[in-house]
Amino acid sequence: MTTEHSHTSRSASEGAPEEEAQSGIGSLRGGPSTAREATGLTVSEYAVLGLLGFGEKSGYDLFRFAERSIGFIWAPAKSQIYKVLPRLAAAGLARARAVEQAKRPDKQLYRLTPAGRRALRQWLTSVEIGGEPDVYLLKIFFGRQAPNAAVAAQLAAYRDLTARTLAHYEKLDKQLPRDERNALPLQVLALGLTRAGATVEWADALLAELNEPNRGLPASLSGAERGRGQSESST
Repeated sequence: MTTEHSHTSRSASEGAPEEEAQSGIGSLRGGPSTAREATGLTVSEYAVLGLLGFGEKSGYDLFRFAERSIGFIWAPAKSQIYKVLPRLAAAGLARARAVEQAKRPDKQLYRLTPAGRRALRQWLTSVEIGGEPDVYLLKIFFGRQAPNAAVAAQLAAYRDLTARTLAHYEKLDKQLPRDERNALPLQVLALGLTRAGATVEWADALLAELNEPNRGLPASLSGAERGRGQSESST
């Protein structure tokens, strides 16, 4: 149920053109993406910047933090994180410092630099047209590190993408004959319809909260803050 698509981007304040319907199934869970975004970094590099936005961490800390926070969206190998961190430091987007450990090699701790925060914020405010569904979710997860309008823009784009997927599934559901040969395919399609419909309802509810006047990010996004506190208390 996947389709080929091209990547273009717009800022959170611009209007979105028509997009083709595509699958709402994420593509990042099997491993980090190596495709470079329009701004020059990979999704994996931006995801590491986003995790560093919660505080100073070692490569191992970042791996464990990713596992218990965004692992259902983005699941990198530990070796991938260890490769990304020196690249970010070399680019001036992160800074490393060595911490001595008894009977063990020094531990490298990394934190964002001002340039790293600017790069992360630029990524979070850029809405990808025809992008991967899980990239929208990553940007929403890291939304506290960007303006509220950026979160709403990413959420609206993800909602519209999923709504088109839902319409596509509904069309398929009407076209497939109800016979024994299609019994199991129809069950799988029913799952897709349920997931896409639930995602649209979730996005609509969260958008309504975000668009309320004089209201900040809703309590339903506070999990990221809890993750930050848990991570920092364990480092």
